[in-house]
Amino acid sequence: MRTRLRRVLLLALAFSAPGLWACRVDCDFEPHCEGNVVMDCSIGVDQLAGSGSPVVYPCLEPAPLCVERRTPRSSPDGSRFFCARSPLTTCEESFVTSCEGTVLVSCVGGYVSAQDCTNQNGTGRCGRRKPDGFSQCL
Repeated sequence: MRTRLRRVLLLALAFSAPGLWACRVDCDFEPHCEGNVVMDCSIGVDQLAGSGSPVVYPCLEPAPLCVERRTPRSSPDGSRFFCARSPLTTCEESFVTSCEGTVLVSCVGGYVSAQDCTNQNGTGRCGRRKPDGFSQCL
């Protein structure tokens, strides 16, 4: 019985292993900035196998600077590098998120960043859902 179970497990492994490796996309670089381009790795459920998907995107207006976060707290997506506003300005947690027209200005990773709400799903406006609420893309 034990030999039969071992044989079944080996067959299952033999059939599933090629499928796992065929979908694997390795990140063969450390996260960094290349000029105004964020070069990062998005580690998903396959992180136990040591693989991830390369994430490469340019920093464009209204946040054209690629920077490494200066605060130890990780961002919601876990990335160390992101796009910041020009001129590069530091900020603290007490920074109040606000709207400048359709641009949401906030503190991310210790630097002032900006996000164009017209590029977001939704109404494309920046504002508050409630009069005493926080500013956000609506």
